[in-house]
Amino acid sequence: MNRGSEWHKWDLHFHTPSSYDYQDKSVTNDDIITGLLANGIEAVAITDHHVIDIDRINELRRIASGRLMILPGIEF
Repeated sequence: MNRGSEWHKWDLHFHTPSSYDYQDKSVTNDDIITGLLANGIEAVAITDHHVIDIDRINELRRIASGRLMILPGIEF
């Protein structure tokens, strides 16, 4: 494979409604995945404030079903 560089879009600082200060708590996990995929994101790190919401991360992974890599992250 001699194709040269390959570029991918990753967002390594992404907040969800699990963050205490997230403005729109009506945003669903489906909305999150749809938006990320629509913007060509291939990997995302969930970096909510003061929490690692494992249940949400697992649900996002289930919804993404191999179309998007979802990583737990931490903001400090």
